[in-house]
Amino acid sequence: FDLRAFRWTQVMMFAIDEINQDEGLLPNISLGYKIMDSCASPTNVLRAAFTLVSEQKEEKSTTPCHLPLTALVAESGSSQSLAVAGTLGPFRVPMVSYFSTCACLSDRRKYPSFVRTIPSDYYQAKALASLVKQYGWTWIGALQSDNDYGKNGISAFTKEVEKMGVCISFVGTILRTYPQSKIIEVVELIKQSTVKVILAFVPEGDLYPLMREIVKQNITGIQWIASEAWVTAARPSTPEMFKSFGGTVGFVVRKMAMPKLGTYLKNISPYFPSQSSFVSDFWETMVGCKPCLNCEPLPSANVTLNSQMCTGEEKLNYTDKFFDVTQVRVTYNVYQAVYAIAHAIHKLLFCQRDKNNVLRQCLHVSEITPKLVNDHLQRVNFVDAYGENVFFDENGDPPASYEVINWQLREGEVQHVTVGYFSTSTDGTYKLTVKEDSIHWNTGNAVLIT
Repeated sequence: FDLRAFRWTQVMMFAIDEINQDEGLLPNISLGYKIMDSCASPTNVLRAAFTLVSEQKEEKSTTPCHLPLTALVAESGSSQSLAVAGTLGPFRVPMVSYFSTCACLSDRRKYPSFVRTIPSDYYQAKALASLVKQYGWTWIGALQSDNDYGKNGISAFTKEVEKMGVCISFVGTILRTYPQSKIIEVVELIKQSTVKVILAFVPEGDLYPLMREIVKQNITGIQWIASEAWVTAARPSTPEMFKSFGGTVGFVVRKMAMPKLGTYLKNISPYFPSQSSFVSDFWETMVGCKPCLNCEPLPSANVTLNSQMCTGEEKLNYTDKFFDVTQVRVTYNVYQAVYAIAHAIHKLLFCQRDKNNVLRQCLHVSEITPKLVNDHLQRVNFVDAYGENVFFDENGDPPASYEVINWQLREGEVQHVTVGYFSTSTDGTYKLTVKEDSIHWNTGNAVLIT
């Protein structure tokens, strides 16, 4: 069960609840939603998208209106987004991604209704190349995921570093569905190479099996460079993984503290009738037993005999990273995606003011179409509750800026420490700033020379 993805669904619900209680945004109108699991598969996500688009009525909905779909918040993976955006684009069904970074998605001819709240890899490739250049790493290895995200990312990075005289020793390819034998092949490639710096342009789910094998074989002494898809992921950020991956550096989008979201997450329970799908799976992952929804609580004496079923007395551990909302990143992107759609619908519906400067509704809800929402989505420009300006450029991309993250072990826990920044300007220039004294390298405090 992917806790990271589950939290993304929860922040979407949280944002919709906020909007539905906001008297200034979409007054007297409630947004509804339906959540479907793509299983990180382009085939599954396409099936899910077709199901959502074709459904005029739902058996169970959060709104009694049963209106047709007006927008999608999707997807995390670039391959999944490419599949949906390419299929629904001709019909102008708006789609807002929170984690798909492939530069290929900026092609407005192919993907006219796609926008995103995370910067394009066009800029991340430049940021990664700037880091390699700054530390004089001229002989490095690379790993890519066997999908659009990894292949396009490494291709863009290669073009940037070749201009700087950097040589890439090897490019290993991995995927979460690969058999263990193929994972071993990539590990052997790493062991036989003389490189001491490796860039992994891979989503966390695809990289994790390889990371476990590297730790298992006790491969150390490599300085890892991470793409934004895994550098702050919670699952691999453990003391055990740190033995091989400590000192990792990479780029991520800005962080945000969302204290109200923390309260919302702590109220998740399978015993509340209003809870969403996947909550039972979440509960089982967090507390180690299946919630008993249609039976009497088990006597405490029978707990050992029925160890897989919950008693109803279990409590969540609020110190788990799942509940840490002090520096959310992709989660915040989801929040902005929902609000971007809401503002687009608001602009579509409320386009007039009366003589008292009160907003008047000039379009009935039943007249909303995906195309109309898409037209307004391309032009949204608003400041969210956290002071961030949300808008998209002509390619559907937000402004690009990153933090440089470094894996450090503090008090027995892996911390993602900000040690620098990368920013771009409207004139096309960019700047990398790193706090040299703050970085803990894999090989110690000294910068590795290759």
